[in-house]
Amino acid sequence: MTVGTHKDPFDRLVRKVDELVGNGLIKDKVVMQIGNATHEPKNCEFYRFVNSEKFDELYRTADVIICHAGAGSIINALKNNKHLVIVPRLKKFHEHTDDHQLDLAGVMETDGKAVCVIDVEKLPQAVQKASSSSVPGASKLLERKISEYLESLGVRK
Repeated sequence: MTVGTHKDPFDRLVRKVDELVGNGLIKDKVVMQIGNATHEPKNCEFYRFVNSEKFDELYRTADVIICHAGAGSIINALKNNKHLVIVPRLKKFHEHTDDHQLDLAGVMETDGKAVCVIDVEKLPQAVQKASSSSVPGASKLLERKISEYLESLGVRK
């Protein structure tokens, strides 16, 4: 699970995944990159931030990636052909400055490349759905679409 490097904490996701592992609702090993979260997981191995080599290793060895709707997190999951669950950061929870992550997560779900979850209570079902999907990953066309969308928002590589 990764929340990226955004300055705002994503405690809603970190806390819920930690709880689900602690309650046995997610049975697989979970490794978290928690960024600026204030909640420190008690039931999972975690890192605040990792270097690119460690990040690549964690992505390669994961079966399912749970992440925020950050472009870098999504593209890495797609490049590694991973099943993907996206939980967008939301402005109303002070997780981001606006709700642009909803748009990217929606496109990913519509294109069949990810399962999008707004309500973290639905994470167990989303992980199960994502892990049972037939073809994880994305084509170069989808990567180009994501890049074009980000550029339309003024985000540069």
